[in-house]
Amino acid sequence: MKSVEKGGKFVEIQLERMLLQILMTLFPFVLYLVLANGKISDMKSKVIFGITCVFTIILSLSFAVHMDKGGILDLRLIPIYLAYIYGGNLLGIIISVFYIVVRLCIGGSEIAPVLVAIIIMGVLLYGKQSLFFSWKLRKKVMTSTLFLSVTLALHYIIGGIVLKISITSNIMIILSLFIFSNAVVVFLLIYLIESQLEKRSLQKEIQNAEKFNVIGQLAASVAHEIRNPMTSIRGFMQILHSSNRISTSEKEYIKICIDEVDRANGIIADYLALGKNHSSEVSKLDVVREIKMAIRSLSSFATLNNVQLNFSNLIPIYINGNSQRVQQLFINLIKNGIEATNDNGIIDIEVSTDEKHVYITISDNGEGMSKEAADNFGLPFYSTKEKGTGLGLMVSRQIIEEMHGTITVNSTKGIGTILKLTFPRSKI
Repeated sequence: MKSVEKGGKFVEIQLERMLLQILMTLFPFVLYLVLANGKISDMKSKVIFGITCVFTIILSLSFAVHMDKGGILDLRLIPIYLAYIYGGNLLGIIISVFYIVVRLCIGGSEIAPVLVAIIIMGVLLYGKQSLFFSWKLRKKVMTSTLFLSVTLALHYIIGGIVLKISITSNIMIILSLFIFSNAVVVFLLIYLIESQLEKRSLQKEIQNAEKFNVIGQLAASVAHEIRNPMTSIRGFMQILHSSNRISTSEKEYIKICIDEVDRANGIIADYLALGKNHSSEVSKLDVVREIKMAIRSLSSFATLNNVQLNFSNLIPIYINGNSQRVQQLFINLIKNGIEATNDNGIIDIEVSTDEKHVYITISDNGEGMSKEAADNFGLPFYSTKEKGTGLGLMVSRQIIEEMHGTITVNSTKGIGTILKLTFPRSKI
């Protein structure tokens, strides 16, 4: 009877420490989400996220459950897992090494199984960040919960074999509760982090939509009124340019004026494109044909800039869209790549597909972009060009959204830029 009472009291005490550990693990991450507003993208936020993981590990070890033969039960795997997933490989390795160092300082007989578990976990998670973010929220939560549960269970099994611990009913209850608590905590944290990231993304989309709406209204009320006098100015400039009564230098000045008028008309055309909704004007298009037509339109411009355009796809691949808008999209993106490359520049365009999606990659060996420029790619009035307005890329982003597609930008300063477009494959 006394042994049963002692066993029940043992489980009750450890349960209290487990609940305290859950609180100590949740608290730093919830505080981080409140202060950082769900941002885990730039270097500063990753550093703060790493400090949060370190702080969580310290709290977890401070309130760990100590078992017989030097065994320690804590929620160590959660901050390590989150560091790999949301902070990247480097942060995951740093947090893992930090835990190992602290654990070695504390001592205990369970160090070998801990090292094995963390190394195996690191190997399995290394480079899986992009795969994780391609999943839906439900899959992220369920996969994370299952992964932590299985990893922890295997860790306890290996630890029990190495330490030669006899598994009593009390120990089995404690280990099961710990596996369950890890699953619950990682479930809650993944859900909270993803909800915060989604909220931040929606806020950004709303802000961009408001900017586009303002630009659309401006285009509708002003662009036509400006375009009419610009057309008249260009016509008179052309008449003057063909006159024999003015000098060659004066003709050069007039040619510059005509070019600037054409540039202004191009900006107005971009404004007018933003002021229209083309989402209903769709049909089945061969994207390979549309890209070839865009390349044909830019061939002289590419030759003038000594840039080689490579595109070898021959088999038709179909998407739904507006032919004129799709060509405008590819002309804008390829032209932007040509302008970003120096002499002997190369632009490679590739198209691939699966059952549901069409993938288009446009890569160049140009000057590349900074992280800030890549993050602001296609946003209203953002341009890295001296005379740029950013309207061409704004129109491109709008076209992609109309077609229910996505674009990702990977760029390295001094090396080049890779644009990856994804569109739904046509089912018509």
